[in-house]
Amino acid sequence: MGKNQQHKAAQRGRHGDGEDGQPDLGTGEFGVDASFHSAEWHAARIAALTTERLTWDEWKEQQKEHLMSEEAVALAEEKQMKEYRAQLDADRAKRLSKGTNHANLRVKADDMKSKKKKKEKRKGKEKDKDKKKKHKKDSKEKKSSKARKKAGSDEDSSASSDSEDAQNGKSDGPVRLSDFLQGK
Repeated sequence: MGKNQQHKAAQRGRHGDGEDGQPDLGTGEFGVDASFHSAEWHAARIAALTTERLTWDEWKEQQKEHLMSEEAVALAEEKQMKEYRAQLDADRAKRLSKGTNHANLRVKADDMKSKKKKKEKRKGKEKDKDKKKKHKKDSKEKKSSKARKKAGSDEDSSASSDSEDAQNGKSDGPVRLSDFLQGK
């Protein structure tokens, strides 16, 4: 016997079989057992079936209104959060402006830093000028020493001095590939 059949048998036992003059409360016209529902339940079910329902368009309109109200709440929360963050930032700035981070001292320190940077820039420019002057002097000396070498010696002696310079690593001109690869 299945569960449904056992339940029906138990209902018949409580209420009677419908025979012997007793009414059959458990089964309907199609043999469906509806006896476990109370009279209140049946009244609520009938009321729910007979009430007016929303149309699709009305339901969609109601959903739009609901979404708009949620968005308004979200925007209000976001605005409130921005105000709160602004207040926190102001409080933080107020706390940091005390002591060594005092606003007046901070301005003075920034002024000192900018003055130091300006001095360093000036020194850097002077150093660059000195380097350029030194470089010009060195290049002039090299040119004059080359001119003296060429004027005072013939081709053989200059070739021997170039080879000596190449061996000592003091070559101003092109270097032979074999010398370069040997590391001389």
